[in-house]
Amino acid sequence: MKASINCKEYKFKEGAKFIEVVELIREAKKDEPMIKAIREKTGKENIVFVLNGRIVQAHEYESLEIKEGDDISWVHPYFGG
Repeated sequence: MKASINCKEYKFKEGAKFIEVVELIREAKKDEPMIKAIREKTGKENIVFVLNGRIVQAHEYESLEIKEGDDISWVHPYFGG
């Protein structure tokens, strides 16, 4: 099954939960300077995850199932604009 994360296609097993995306991004970005600075100040990454245009709340990570063609994006709170 395929889903898009920030416009890049990823494969997931059927029935995969959203927490897999969260863990994948946290691991991939753990050494990014902005993420490290935020974690040092707040104790967590404060990454915001969006699934098909809707913000995903932390309490949903474990129960939300990823589906074929899902459009997932993430940003940290200091992404600019």
